Amino acid sequence: MRRLVVASAILATLLTWPLAHVAAAPTLPPATAAPPATAPTDSDRATAALGFLLASQRADGSLDGSIGETADFVIGTAAAGFDPATLRGCSGTATGALDYLATASDGAATDAAKTGKAALAVVAAGGNPAAFQGRDLVARLVALYHSGTGAYGDGSTFAEAFAILALRADGQSVGPAAIAELKALQDTDGSWSYGTTPVAAGDGDTNSTAIALMALDAAADPSADAKGLAYLRSQQLTDGGFPYQNSDTFGTPASDADSDAIVLQALIGAGQDPEGSSWLQGANSVLTHLRSSQASGGGFAYPGMAPTAFTTSQVAAALMRVPYAAAVHPTAGRGLPTTVCPASAPSATATATATATATASPSPTVRPTPRPTVKPTAKPTVKPTPTPTTEPSPSPTATAAPSSSPSPTATQVSEVPAATSEPSGGAPSADPAGGSSSPGPLAYLLVAALVLAGIVGGGWALMARPWRR
Repeated sequence: MRRLVVASAILATLLTWPLAHVAAAPTLPPATAAPPATAPTDSDRATAALGFLLASQRADGSLDGSIGETADFVIGTAAAGFDPATLRGCSGTATGALDYLATASDGAATDAAKTGKAALAVVAAGGNPAAFQGRDLVARLVALYHSGTGAYGDGSTFAEAFAILALRADGQSVGPAAIAELKALQDTDGSWSYGTTPVAAGDGDTNSTAIALMALDAAADPSADAKGLAYLRSQQLTDGGFPYQNSDTFGTPASDADSDAIVLQALIGAGQDPEGSSWLQGANSVLTHLRSSQASGGGFAYPGMAPTAFTTSQVAAALMRVPYAAAVHPTAGRGLPTTVCPASAPSATATATATATATASPSPTVRPTPRPTVKPTAKPTVKPTPTPTTEPSPSPTATAAPSSSPSPTATQVSEVPAATSEPSGGAPSADPAGGSSSPGPLAYLLVAALVLAGIVGGGWALMARPWRR
C-alpha cells in the first residue's frame, strides 16, 4: 500500500508540473486592431487625380484631344508642384502636354477662349506665352480684341473671361472696356451664362458665373462679387457641392466634381473661405463633396458614371486652392511619382484608341445637351435641349466629346486611401498570436485530477482485490 501512495504522489507531481509553468508564464496583452488609415490630404488627392490623367493621356500629349482639358492638366500639375514639361503619359511618348498645346493652339488662333486657356497653361508651367515654342499667344489675343466694344473674339463669357485671365497671368493690364463688357453679361439674378448676351434669371449656370467672377477678381474689379457670390450660394446643394444648375428642368439637380472645382477656384479668387460658415450646408462644404467624388483609382466621376478625364482635369488645381491666373512656379524636372502609373503602362496607341470619342451624345442624365464648361468652347449655336446627357460635352459646338467611359487602363493607377478605413480581418483573435485558442490551466487540472483518481482507485482495487473477499 505504501508503494501505491508513493507512486501516486510521483504521478501527481508529474501531472501538475506543467501547471506551474502556465501560471508563471507572462500574460500577453490582448491583440489590438490596427489603427485606422490616415486620411489622404488634398495634396495626396490632387496627385492621385493627376496620375489618373497621366494614364489617360493620348499619344499626342492631349487629354481627349481637348485644349481645355489638356491646359487644365498642365495647370493642375504645376499647382501640385510638379513640372508640366514631364507630362508624356505613362508610356513615355515623345509628345508631351505642352507640345500638344503648342500645335493645337495654331488651329484655335481665332478662338479667344482656347487661346487664353493655352496661355494660362504656359504661364503656370513657368513659360512665356509671348514666346511659346515659336508662337506669340499674347499677340493672338490682342489681334482678337475689338476696341469698339471691348469684346475678345465672339464676346462670349468664356472668351472674355479667359482672355482677361491670360493677360493678368502674364502680368499685363486689362482695358476698362474689356472689363465693362464682361460685367455687362451678368444676368439680373447675379449669374452669367455661356452666351454673348445676358439671359433671364434662372437660365445662368454655376460654371459661367465662376469663370466670370474669377476673371473680374484677377483684374482687381470685385464690384460684381456680391451678386455673383449670392447666386452661387443659392445654387449650393445640401451635400455641400454644386450642380451645373440648381434647377429641376432637366431632372433632379446633382452636385458634380467639375462644377465643384471651378466654383471652389472662384471662391478662393474672391477671397472666400470655402469651409467657412457662409459656405456650409450643415457640416458639408464644397470640399467635402469634392473629396467624396474621388474614385479609388484617383479619377473623379460625374454622378452615375465611371471616372473620366473630362470630369477630373480641373480638380487638381482646385484641391491645391489655385485659381486661374495665380502664379505657379513648379520644380523643374520633378515629374509625377512613377507609382501613379499602372504596373503595365498602356501603349500610346491603345490609349488614344480607347479614349477616342464620337460626336453623338451619350445616354441621358440630368444636364442639357450643350453643356458648356470651363473647358473653352466656340460660341454656342444652339440652346440647351431638354434631353439630358450622361456627361456634359466640353462645348456646345465641339465636334468631339469626352468618352463615356475612361480607357480600360486609365483607372489602374495607385489607389487613394479611404478617409475612414477600417482594419481588415474582423474582430481581433482572443489568442495573442492570432492562432486558435488552447485549453486553459483549469481544464488541464481537471483532466489531471481525473487521471490521478483513476490510477489511485485502480491501484487500490488491484491491491485490495475486494472481489476476492
